[in-house]
Amino acid sequence: MHESISYRWAKQVTRYWWIILTVWFLGAILIRSVAPAWNEVAYDGDFEYLPTKMSSVAGGQLLDEAFPDVRSRSQIVLVLGRTSGELTKRDEIVGLDLLRRLYHRLGEVSWQRAIEYGYTGGPIQENTKSTQWIKLAREAFDHSIAVDESFYERIADQVPSDAPALREPRMAIAYWDRGKLLETLEEPAEDVGRDFEAALIFVPDLPKIAVPIDERDLTGWTSLLDILGWDDQLIGASLKQEGAQLAVMQLSSELAATGNIQTVEVVDQLLDDVRNYSMQYTEPGLQLLMTGSAAIGGETLLAARDAIQYTEWITVVMILLILAIVYRAPLLVAVPMLSIGVAVVVSASLVTLLTQGSINGTLPGLDLRVFTTSRIFVVVILFGAGTDYCLFLIARLREEASKVPWDQACTNALSGVMGALIGSAMTTVVGLGMLWIASFGKFHYTGPIIAICLLVGLLVCTTLTPALLRAIGPKVFWPADIKINETGPLTVYGKTHAQGRSSTENLWNWIALTLTRHPLTTLIFGIGLLLVPSFYGLKNEGDVTYNLSGQLNHSASSRQGLRLLAQHFDIGQINPVTVLLLHPENVARKDLEKQIKSLAEELYKLEGVSTVRTADDPLGDFPPDRDMSLLNRDAWRRRALRNHRLAQQYFFSPLPAMENRLARIDITIDGDPFAMDTAKIVTDIDKFLHQYVDAPDSEWAGSRVVLTGTTPSIIDLRTVTLRDNQRIKIAVVLAVFVVLLLVIRKLGLCLYLIATVLISYYATLGLTLIFFKIVYGSDFVGLDWKLPLFLFVILVAVGQDYNVYLVTRIVEEQKKLGWISALRRAITKTGGIITACGLVMAATFFSMTSSSWFPTVASWFGYFNDSSGTSLRGITELGFALGLGVLIDTFYVRVILVPSFVATLGRFSRREATGAANPKVPPNTDA
Repeated sequence: MHESISYRWAKQVTRYWWIILTVWFLGAILIRSVAPAWNEVAYDGDFEYLPTKMSSVAGGQLLDEAFPDVRSRSQIVLVLGRTSGELTKRDEIVGLDLLRRLYHRLGEVSWQRAIEYGYTGGPIQENTKSTQWIKLAREAFDHSIAVDESFYERIADQVPSDAPALREPRMAIAYWDRGKLLETLEEPAEDVGRDFEAALIFVPDLPKIAVPIDERDLTGWTSLLDILGWDDQLIGASLKQEGAQLAVMQLSSELAATGNIQTVEVVDQLLDDVRNYSMQYTEPGLQLLMTGSAAIGGETLLAARDAIQYTEWITVVMILLILAIVYRAPLLVAVPMLSIGVAVVVSASLVTLLTQGSINGTLPGLDLRVFTTSRIFVVVILFGAGTDYCLFLIARLREEASKVPWDQACTNALSGVMGALIGSAMTTVVGLGMLWIASFGKFHYTGPIIAICLLVGLLVCTTLTPALLRAIGPKVFWPADIKINETGPLTVYGKTHAQGRSSTENLWNWIALTLTRHPLTTLIFGIGLLLVPSFYGLKNEGDVTYNLSGQLNHSASSRQGLRLLAQHFDIGQINPVTVLLLHPENVARKDLEKQIKSLAEELYKLEGVSTVRTADDPLGDFPPDRDMSLLNRDAWRRRALRNHRLAQQYFFSPLPAMENRLARIDITIDGDPFAMDTAKIVTDIDKFLHQYVDAPDSEWAGSRVVLTGTTPSIIDLRTVTLRDNQRIKIAVVLAVFVVLLLVIRKLGLCLYLIATVLISYYATLGLTLIFFKIVYGSDFVGLDWKLPLFLFVILVAVGQDYNVYLVTRIVEEQKKLGWISALRRAITKTGGIITACGLVMAATFFSMTSSSWFPTVASWFGYFNDSSGTSLRGITELGFALGLGVLIDTFYVRVILVPSFVATLGRFSRREATGAANPKVPPNTDA
């Protein structure tokens, strides 16, 4: 007798179960011990993974090339202000305490960076990489000490009686560090001794306490490049209003870089130190908050970290509860959880190991990256799909164990479901794998990562799970007792006449009979009802937002800081659009400056432009229509600004190859940098600049023009992702359709299954939009921009699982029964287990919303929560949408639309018409 491949596989798994158990458990321990942790190799950020041809990316690369090691990619803005009224003299005490600590940190970081660039001591040597950093360290320490003296003068008669520390009440460590730096620079011994003496007066034990600068742990501060403070004599005026003052930390990290998590944490700790020590000196109502691109990005990553933790724990708990309710058998709960636990450990370790090899080049040709948020998808989909695979196998095993001995039952069960499991898994693997064609890096890498993990999960569920079941034996169903029954003629419900039916099966019997009696009516009504929300979803599919700050809830400190900042300042001031123009050849510096000035005058004429910052006007304070005669009282300030260190190193490249070719101009826009209106203004500026340089008589003819910054990056991100959405959707539909065709081999049915899942997607999107419009109210600005694509890919791929389970069982039953009879039996036999599978998958997706509600619920029971206290709207929205979509697929598409279509086909099927004459069909006495 010919044995199928699936049967031979099942027989080997059952026979060598002990070897399989040993290999999996030892393998899991081994790979986990050698693989790096997920966070060690995880990347983050959005703009870093745009195609290199995009203007914002090209601009960033040009900035890196022209301004090596000093390019600021993001900012943290510290806001000291009041929501009402002006700042008082007492408020200045808090500001001084902040600045003295902040400038000292800048000095520490700059000195360490100089050491990294080769500075070992001695007088400053010009034209070395360490020069600017050792100079900045000296300047920062000087500034910190000067501010410290002003601070102490204000509180001299109110100094707390606490024992002196390194930074309270005086910045003893700043004096010590400056003394050490002067000593290293070989400055006069008198200056060195003066600083050491001051430090020892404040803290006598300081030599024993202070850590050498090259050994000092500055984790979180290493990306700090410079500080722009409101106390600066030249630029401070633009950072000061009656009700608020700003200190801007310039950072080298991209706004959503993983390292910004630590930066946000250490800055937050510094702000707490200031609040705890200095707020006592002023009146209530003063706020000290942080915001800015890096603060928003860092808090977003902190919220993502919390979301991952909550999702993992809630997923496990929900699956345990569902399995306990479904089986009421402890071992049947333990087997799936153990299997999936091994799958998660092995797959995550395998992915991080491959990623590490890809990054360090030990696996040449492999291009793989993982992201912080990718782990959420891995955990949720692997737990959901893996549990489904186990449930389906166990349900089939229960059937087979009532017919044949346990060993044979394990073989038959695995063989019977292999086709469905492989077909189900491959729709998901292939569908998610299509994300590989995306241009946007996060899409490009995330899909294949999940696909790899799912393949590992499938292998576990077709080897380890049956091996565990074989090892445990029939007692796995304890306290239930499985006995072999005598087989008799089968009814259409899959039972012999000797067997009874459970209440659950009776329900599915009734559903099967109802659907097959009125299939066409059910089909038309069912599709019509689902089309209503589908049309709404289709019409509003583009109702999404790219506002990164909108991802966080209102309690996030960066959003509170943004609101305080916006109350006193124009938000665009801290998020300028950087324009880079590169001449094909060198231009005399005076001519280049004249060309820049002329271009700035033209830019001021454009709608929406607030200021244009150039080397001639570094802060944009002096537009063309402002009087700048020699008698003007601000003329001296403009001349001084041109010579400020920031202007000198900011607008012209220090590299000989570019110093007379590259022009850098910053444009501030009157509006929110994340808003679509601002994006339109920047797009118009980009068009104008390209027309300007393309004009035959232009001074900039032949020059290269690129724009970079937050708003240009948002524009490029939107352009790339919209293009990716179109291509990926087509590719996913075609790929899943091919898999369905290979598994089911019925063209019409496969086309219908694709159509139902598309309708389900748009209905889910429409209902999700309606739900969050109600929840957010006036605060709703659109769903997260990643939601439509991930929802589409996952629903189209995962949503076919239950259709595959049902249809493959129909095809199997057709070998014994006619079309309608096979359908009824398939619905009865798979109804309960597919419903359980759907609930498991929906529960795992809904667990993605836990960061938005679990901390609140936990606080009701007195649980101490040490999370960031923020949640990500994007993850919450996607988790809700995916959970809803799976429920629609489980309880509507699979229960109503698919069976009614199959039954309708059966009515017109010649095979069903002759089914009664088929000698294989038993009398339908139960029907």
